[in-house]
Amino acid sequence: MEILDLMSSWISHLPQRFKYKKVVGHGLNAQELARNPRLDYFLVKDLNKEQELQMENGSFDAVLCTVSVQYLQQPEKVFAEVFRVLRPGGVFIVSFITDLFYEKAVSAWRVNQPPRNCLTTQAASPSFGVCLK
Repeated sequence: MEILDLMSSWISHLPQRFKYKKVVGHGLNAQELARNPRLDYFLVKDLNKEQELQMENGSFDAVLCTVSVQYLQQPEKVFAEVFRVLRPGGVFIVSFITDLFYEKAVSAWRVNQPPRNCLTTQAASPSFGVCLK
């Protein structure tokens, strides 16, 4: 399996027990990406300035975006690029948290934040969510 770890850093969220054919990292900080032991190689690019991914169509089986999507200013353009670089049948896995760097997150993520113990998603419906007791 070939994976693109979008908006990655020095920590990998990929399970250690699995081996992958190739893991490509993307992020903003070359020094942090160089410390990530799961990456075979990486590229540095600010997706808020330039959304195009310099990769061939159908390059990856999976694309991950772990706890960073809230910082994208034009997520729809980035997502279009993600789907372009995914192979047919590939998966795009996005996770997010409500704890964020407030000054870096786009306004859609800063307003109307749910209570800290709730996980919500706009993908299913505006009111879908799970609150933990």
